[in-house]
Amino acid sequence: MALVTKNTLNRIINLENKKLTPKKAKWFGIILAILAAVFAGTINVVGKTLVDPQNTDIESLNPINLALVVGLIAGLFFTPLAKNQTSPRKIDKKTLIFILLLGVSEVAATTTNFFGLAHTTATNASILSNTEFIFAILIAIMIFHERLHKKEYLPLAMILGGAIVIPLSLDLQENNFSLDKIVFGDFLILLAALFYAIDISIARFVSRRAPVARISQISAFAGVPFALLLILIFQVPFDIQVPHIPSILFMGIFVTGLGYYFFVLALRFLGAIRTILIYSTTTVFGVMFAGIFLGEQITLFDVSALGIVIFGVYLLRSRLAKMEE
Repeated sequence: MALVTKNTLNRIINLENKKLTPKKAKWFGIILAILAAVFAGTINVVGKTLVDPQNTDIESLNPINLALVVGLIAGLFFTPLAKNQTSPRKIDKKTLIFILLLGVSEVAATTTNFFGLAHTTATNASILSNTEFIFAILIAIMIFHERLHKKEYLPLAMILGGAIVIPLSLDLQENNFSLDKIVFGDFLILLAALFYAIDISIARFVSRRAPVARISQISAFAGVPFALLLILIFQVPFDIQVPHIPSILFMGIFVTGLGYYFFVLALRFLGAIRTILIYSTTTVFGVMFAGIFLGEQITLFDVSALGIVIFGVYLLRSRLAKMEE
């Protein structure tokens, strides 16, 4: 897979400064939001092929190694984007500390998610990851003292039921209500969603105090020493091989890099609520890609869970948009 060229990066940077008519901005934002959702929808599918111990086509990769290299690639990707933005030396210490913590939480989330993927399906992971919304709202209530309104009870219950109750109940039933590896993998995905929610909460604080590209660059590089520390503590051998590289580059450049940047640009061109609604289709793309590329069986229960979650997100759109602003 070819690396993104300097000219391509310059065009991406210039997107932020484009002056478009309202109509063009709307359609441009829709396209960017869809692309961001598509890229994000591939993470569990690509990750599954890399960490699945039952994959016979390629040797499974340790999730910590994967998080380390993906973070390094993402940091390099954002470096030219942040070139002309605020220098790290000019960012106040408190904000800088939180940006570093952002990198740590990102590695914790990514690593836990990939460990979960090694034991569960990409379909389940795509559905369960929606609990990130619930955890983020709970954190906002506890830390930012935001109120939960009565009209938000139903959509939260829908997301909770569609993203947790249905998938876990089915897995428990299929495994005779024992904590099989698949069920254990589901719980790791839920833990990863909690870390991602912490990630969102920290991002809410720092996004108003430093440029997005600079935050992304520093946090990505900050996660690298944390991943190295985990490798040393758990004595993980560095087992990345040539067949792993194309998928790792895809995750670092397109999922973590372009996908995130397109999402931020979509927020500016399209507005928070519309962007959130379009981006919520990430789960749909994730389940669809799992069926197409991994051959996983998509059941009626999976489709039902997806429908319930998406409708819950729609009802909760104002709250979620507020959190992403």
